[in-house]
Formats: sequence, C-alpha cells, structure tokens
Amino acid sequence: MKLSKRSAVLIASGMAGAMALSACGGGSSDGGGGGGDAASGSGRVVFGESTDFPENLFPYIAAGNATSVANLLIRVLPGPYVVEPDFSVNWDQDLLASEPELDTADGGQVNTYEINPDAVWSDGTPITAADFEFTWRANRSSDPADGGCASLLGTTGYEQIGSVEASGDDDKTVTVTYDTPFSDWQSLFGNLLPAHLMDNEDPVALCDTITAGWSISDGIVDDISAGPWQIKAENIDVGGQIVVLTPNPEWWGEPTGLAQLVVQNIGNDPTTAVQGIQSGELGVIYPQPQLDLVDQIEGLAPNVDSDVTFGLSFEHLDFNTTTPVLSSLAVRQAFTMALDRQEIVDQTVGQFSSDAEVLQNRIYFNNQPQYQDTAPDEYKEQNTAQAKELLESDGWVLGSDGVYAKDGQRLTVQIDTTANNPLRQTTIEVMIPQLAEAGIEATFNANPDIFAGAEAPTSLEAGGFQAAVFAWVGSPFRGATQSIYEQPQGDAIGQNYSRQGTQEIDDLFAQFQVEPDPDAQAELGNQIDALLWGQVATVPLYQKPTFIAFQSSIGNVEDNSTQAGPLWNSETWTVQ
Repeated sequence: MKLSKRSAVLIASGMAGAMALSACGGGSSDGGGGGGDAASGSGRVVFGESTDFPENLFPYIAAGNATSVANLLIRVLPGPYVVEPDFSVNWDQDLLASEPELDTADGGQVNTYEINPDAVWSDGTPITAADFEFTWRANRSSDPADGGCASLLGTTGYEQIGSVEASGDDDKTVTVTYDTPFSDWQSLFGNLLPAHLMDNEDPVALCDTITAGWSISDGIVDDISAGPWQIKAENIDVGGQIVVLTPNPEWWGEPTGLAQLVVQNIGNDPTTAVQGIQSGELGVIYPQPQLDLVDQIEGLAPNVDSDVTFGLSFEHLDFNTTTPVLSSLAVRQAFTMALDRQEIVDQTVGQFSSDAEVLQNRIYFNNQPQYQDTAPDEYKEQNTAQAKELLESDGWVLGSDGVYAKDGQRLTVQIDTTANNPLRQTTIEVMIPQLAEAGIEATFNANPDIFAGAEAPTSLEAGGFQAAVFAWVGSPFRGATQSIYEQPQGDAIGQNYSRQGTQEIDDLFAQFQVEPDPDAQAELGNQIDALLWGQVATVPLYQKPTFIAFQSSIGNVEDNSTQAGPLWNSETWTVQ
C-alpha cells in the first residue's frame, strides 16, 4: 500500500482546485470535459484523497500499487466479488448473471463464471471470457523465461491456474481450471483487464505494456471502464492533482446517484482536512486518524458525520536485510527487543481509540477469529538489557557516545516513512529514544519517493533504504500476503521489500494457498507467522484504524475498512 504524502506547498496549491469545484452542487455540469449519462443523478461530491496522487493507474505493478489508485479503480474496473464492510464476500450481481460455481471433485478445482449478458466495456465491447483469460495470462508468471513479466507485483493464485476457457454462443461462460487448488480463488480477477485493447500474443511486447502501465498523465487505456464510473484522460488534472469521475455511459446497472465524483488530493495534513470538511469545500474525507483531527471533526456534528473503524490493514516496520548493518539477524533481533511497542501504540492510535492494541501477527488481525499471538516472549515487551547482550555477543562494542560500533561502523539506522504523516512521524520519534537506550542510533526520514518505482534510488522497490514504517492494506483473502513474504526470485521481489525469506515459509504458503478447510488454513497461517518472527525482517506494530467523515447532506456514505476502501459504494452516493 502506498501512503506517502505531499508537501505542505502542494497541499495548498492542490486545495485551490477543490475550493473552485465545491463539495456539493446541483445540476449535471461535467466541469472538466466528461458529461454524465442522462439517467444518472445530479450534483457532485469532492472526496479529499489523503494519500499520494498516483503516478500510474495500472494496479498490477509497483507504480500503480497505491491506495489512491485502488480508490479510483474500485468502481471503474470490475471483479467477480465485492468485499463488504463486515469483511464478508459477495458475488457481484452487476458483472455476473449467477453466483460462481466451485467444483472440487477428485481433489481438483474448477470455477465457472456466468457473465451478465448486458455487461459491456464503456466503448460498447461485450465483456467476455477473453477478458478473464487475458487477465490471467497477464498475471500468471513473473519469469520472462516462462513468458511472464518481472514487473508484476505478484502472481499468487493466477500461477496455479492451468487454463481459462470460454463457452456458450457469446463467450459469456468462463471455465477456470486449476493445476493446483487455490483456497482464495474469490480474490482473483478483480480489476478485470480489457483484452480487446491490451492483448498481445508476443509475451515480450505484453510485458512491455504491463511495465509501462497507465501513466496518470495519459489515463487508462482508451478511457476504458466497466463500472458505474469512468475516468477520462481529459478529466485528469495532474498539476492540480484532481481526477473527476463521471458516469459510464454504457453502464448497465443502477445509475449513479451523482453527476460527478471529484477526487482531489489534499495530502495528510490534518488542518487541511478539518478546514475543508468544516467549510463544506470537501464532501468526504478519509484521513489517517490523528487525535486532534478526530476531536475537531467530532465537534462539527451534526453537520458532519464521522466514524472510527478497525479494518484489515496494519502498520509495521520493515528492515532491508540486504544493507550492511541490517543483514545481521542479531542486529534485527536486538533492534526489535529494544522497542516498546505498547508505548508506540499508547502514543499513537491509542490516543483516540481504547480498542487499539499491539499487533502480534502479520497474517491475521486482532479482530479476526483466526488471530493468534505468535510473538516470542523476548519481543512482547521492551528488553533493553537482552538487546545489548545480543549485540555484544555479535561483536559490537559500546562507544563513548553511547552507540555501538563494529569494524569501524557505528550502529545507526535511518527509518524512512511517508512525508507529512504525523502519526508515522510520532511512531518513529517514540522509537528513537527506545533504541538509544540499547545503543542503537536511529534517525527519522520523510522519503517522498518511498513508494516510487525502481527508477527512484531510495524507493522500497529499488532497495535504497535501511528501515521503513508503512502499512499494508488487506482484505479477507490472506493468501495475498504470500507476495510480501516469499523468497525473491532474482529481480522479481514482488512486495517483499525486506528481501528475506526461507524455503520453509514458501512451502507452508504453498499449502496455505490450496487448503480448503478454513480452520486448517488458519493453523498454517499462524505457523507461517511464527517463522516470520524467527527472521525478524518485518515487525508488526498495530492494526490501523480508519476514519471517515462526511457532510451529513451526503447520503449512503459507509466506511469499508478493507482494501475496498471508502469509495466502494460511491455510485450510490447522493446529495440532498
């Protein structure tokens, strides 16, 4: 997940665009090029996007792996299933004509999808099995020698599929046959891709297309959509950091309740969010909750409604295990022992929710029934003395400045995080004195390129960092975590920014992905997490709360604290 933030200068200039648009307006003016369908609703809502303005809209590569991209695409590119706010998973009755079928006879797995006969792309092309087949083929492998593409974030699930075939006179029936079963099959084929615009039989050329993605300045290929909203290139203002969504004229479902949904990047400055929602210039905001922000917005009732929810995302610390200092397991262990994670919680999310607690698992969350505390005792509480003993046994010598050194190298670690994020800055500022007690010098660094592509030297993907604090936004489908923790394969690191892993973990994930019994799968997931504690390449901190606030005049706004996000049902929003 990308949660990097803009500078204060850009926030100020970006808000000027939102002020001119206003949060709620009558009529169906297209205000930027794209007009709504006559059957659609009226008025507009301005959503204040608090994460980075995207550089790329293609969701399957690092450059498009952003929360802002997920928010924009959630009702633009369809998928067979919808994740509801209560974490339940329901089939999409707009895309599909019936509930997908699952056949596990003789230990195999076959899924059948019946596509809605009315389902078409925004250029009028029918959505068919070819789109499912292409989406699979584009994501099935990251190995160029196998016709794959190294730029892919992950191939989990798709790589288990042996074939995707069409049937029926109109190719509206899709049969997916797996070589090996995949327990999280309902997570696949989200962000369905348009085969008629992207397919290429040459795997090298297709990989070039995938790697390039959809640059934000050009928008989505041919402005294509298969959801209630459409993103037209002419409605993207890169300088103002504004994207205007308008109704898809070929949408076959219920018409949108609005003529426009304006997504305006505002950054994560609490003052900007409060002022925008208080003045009515912003209709809906979804900032990372900060104590003052929550208090101030709750004080705006009854004109503004708000809610705090604990969802399926978590804040964590990642070590780059390829850097000289942090390649040492002993150093990573000592670093983790030196942390008082309860104090980190108390000084951050605990300030505005008594439900906040330390997270001791990376696969499951505190409010999931599968969750187990898998952390070893030495990491449950701060253990400064043991951390120092471990460092000294590893050859580190405490200097007169209170910092350990070894072979002429001081034990100093720069901790990167997203810019202009008070909660994350506080997290690291709480860590720094804790680490100092154990002779580890740590520094804070707001890295504007932390979630950029490999071309940015200090990005997570390029590996130009020592340690980083950020979050993973999750879903009920926990198999997707494999790309975070499996061993990198050459240049294909997936989302494993710590660049660590073991064959034992990979083997357990292989079982995890095919286990149909939920209880048995949970047991495997907790075994995996126990092994991850042995590596200490990532350290979970806390389950993240989400905070949504909106003008009380806007109807049907509902937080979805899963990866579906706050715009998951935005086509139903209305303005009174």
